Amino acid sequence: MRDVVEPAKRRILCVFPHYSPSFGTFEYAYKLTDGVQAFMPPQGLLLIAASLPKGWEVRFIDENIRRANDADFAWCDAVFVSGMHIQRPQMKDICRRAHEHDLAVALGGPSVSASPEQYPEFDYLHIGELGDATDDLFRRLTRDTARPKQQIVLTTQERLDMAEFPLPAYELIPLEKYFLGSIQFSSGCPYQCEFCDIPALYGRNPRLKSPEQVTAELDKMLACGLSGSVYFVDDNFIGNRKAALDLLPHLVEWQKRNGFAIQFACEATLNIAKRPEILELMREAYFLTVFCGIETPDPAALKAMSKQHNMMVPILEGVRTLNSYGLEVVSGIILGLDTDTMDSGEGVLEFIE
Repeated sequence: MRDVVEPAKRRILCVFPHYSPSFGTFEYAYKLTDGVQAFMPPQGLLLIAASLPKGWEVRFIDENIRRANDADFAWCDAVFVSGMHIQRPQMKDICRRAHEHDLAVALGGPSVSASPEQYPEFDYLHIGELGDATDDLFRRLTRDTARPKQQIVLTTQERLDMAEFPLPAYELIPLEKYFLGSIQFSSGCPYQCEFCDIPALYGRNPRLKSPEQVTAELDKMLACGLSGSVYFVDDNFIGNRKAALDLLPHLVEWQKRNGFAIQFACEATLNIAKRPEILELMREAYFLTVFCGIETPDPAALKAMSKQHNMMVPILEGVRTLNSYGLEVVSGIILGLDTDTMDSGEGVLEFIE
């Protein structure tokens, strides 16, 4: 009779780095709130935490709330880190502290996927989205958690279908301490705006979760203590307009079942103003805010950056249309475009007024 060998069980410490202070995270306004300590839950790393092999233990620390300490590092077998460019110094600091405990550190997420050369000190680089590279990382750590002799780069070739994503591990974090909840419905954007890295990172054909997955995530967030608002972090909520139309009735029904428990927000291209059937459903689903990348009021600049879809309706007319459906428009504006002149700053200020 052959001996049965159980798969190795590991302890993984997921650490999300502190954000460098910026206007976008509202950090200095938290003292005006009732207990907010961080901006949005770290979706990507929470998804990885939920995807760990069965039997592995996980501890999750968002350093926007508390700093990982020596006891945390002593507890684990390996450290997982993720983040954006603005968090690069903090990611490197987490790596340094983990190495003081001789722990292997794996880095994934948008920053390393776009610029792997910036992270020579990490033991494992996970390039791309959840998929075969993730499985490979788990297999390697099952075999051995020691630091490899040289950096190992794992690149996702086959992405996991978003319809197969597990629910993010919201139970590992204090959701009530976040300024906003966050949820992802789709990934990718069909447009090719010259300044944007989304198509290169995530593709031009939006991939989707099912409406049932989205409402299940919302249920879990409510159960884990979320209140207030949830932001759809999709790069473009109407990247697939049919999918948005399919999802919205489910959100309306979810809100009705839960007494309109939370407000929704999203980001979308300004040509959403030409889709009244979507805007009407967004109003019914209690969407109150839409972030639109207006970028510039200069048509020549929009053409140069391949964002002609912002000219499908006059910009201010589009804003007024969204307002008429109860939607506040938050605008992204870029100053310093290749086409800017010495007068561009005044033109932007006049437009904003």
